[in-house]
Amino acid sequence: RKLSIEQLEALGEVLLDFSEVADLQTWLNQS
Repeated sequence: RKLSIEQLEALGEVLLDFSEVADLQTWLNQS
């Protein structure tokens, strides 16, 4: 099963958003 370019781009955006949320939670926990 191959992913299309559109699916890969969407997945990349989701992972980027998730990592930003994790960074935000870490920053909030530190302050």
